[in-house]
Amino acid sequence: MIKLKLFKISVIFLSLALFQFSNAEASCDFEIDVGKKFLKKHEKKFGPLIYNESTKYAEFFLQAREVCNGIGFDNISIRYSFVDKKLLSIKMFVDNQPKQNRTTDKLVLMNFAKSRFGDFETGGSPKFYNSYHIWDLARKNYAIYLRMRVKKDLWREELEISNYNFSEILNYARNSDGIPQTLQVEEKN
Repeated sequence: MIKLKLFKISVIFLSLALFQFSNAEASCDFEIDVGKKFLKKHEKKFGPLIYNESTKYAEFFLQAREVCNGIGFDNISIRYSFVDKKLLSIKMFVDNQPKQNRTTDKLVLMNFAKSRFGDFETGGSPKFYNSYHIWDLARKNYAIYLRMRVKKDLWREELEISNYNFSEILNYARNSDGIPQTLQVEEKN
């Protein structure tokens, strides 16, 4: 009887250890790096980019499990944002719903961000972290991890990888109505 209980405890402990190890070893192959062009090989894999003619903005979405290995990526989406076929941003975000924050509660995206870009201080318990962290990377690239309680029972969680030089271009392309605009400066008398 004691041997059976010890065996059950050992199996449970081993399962938990393997689960934690698989999350720690999770990795994603995004196929395209920030700042690189969308090529024919990418078109074969993801399909053609459909972009706005005036801004040259295009985006497509994937489920993270398509490019990431590890446990828990089922509820995470990835948005690739392009201008003139150049990748300007990769944003991973958890598809949480009110009272359904399981992926955020399991710290899947947070653990991935820490393993990919480096650890950061989360306070007493990472489950209660309610802030953001920025990593400055090589060649003016950056990664921003955000975990914010939006409502009592809803979390917003995302990780964006981009470049400081692309922020203004990307914001203009996403928010443009397609009408060319010129800046006008008012003269003060």
